[in-house]
Amino acid sequence: MRCMACGAEMILMNVVPDDTMTVPGFEYHTFRCSDCNDVERRLVFTRRGRETDAEQVPVHPAPSIAPPSPVQDEHIAAPGLFRRVVAKLRGR
Repeated sequence: MRCMACGAEMILMNVVPDDTMTVPGFEYHTFRCSDCNDVERRLVFTRRGRETDAEQVPVHPAPSIAPPSPVQDEHIAAPGLFRRVVAKLRGR
């Protein structure tokens, strides 16, 4: 983000959640200019919220939905295909 006064880069100095809104996710961000030290405070909506705001959800691996396939057959078929392509390119 750029400073509105001088155009230099702004540095995020502080984040404070705003609990006055009926919708969660609003925060006040305080920025300080890296050049002229101008301070700006902006109300920002964070769509996903903060990690500390959410409850911990247990993670379980999803079951596989693909039918089992023989992986060995795929590795054997590939060299034969490669040989055929090379033979075609050589004109055999």
